[in-house]
Amino acid sequence: MVTCDPEVRTCARQSCDEFLILACDGIWDCLTSEECVIQTRDAIKRQPATQPLTKLIEEMFDRIIAQDILSSQGIGTDNMTCVVVQFKPKT
Repeated sequence: MVTCDPEVRTCARQSCDEFLILACDGIWDCLTSEECVIQTRDAIKRQPATQPLTKLIEEMFDRIIAQDILSSQGIGTDNMTCVVVQFKPKT
């Protein structure tokens, strides 16, 4: 189903905020918000500081995109779009 009424949340930034994940419903069909945050946080810690965040998104897609469309029952076959915005630490 397509909707023109997206889920929008407004919250105040905290000094401990590390990143923001913007993603389409195809991502959220495969991962909960908590799973996505945990995987993103772990990937950021593992990767070299010089490596672009696009690499961790590619790795996420490799894990969640269906390998076999017929046996996946539609999970992991939807459009996949994800943007991770990493915040600089407050000084």
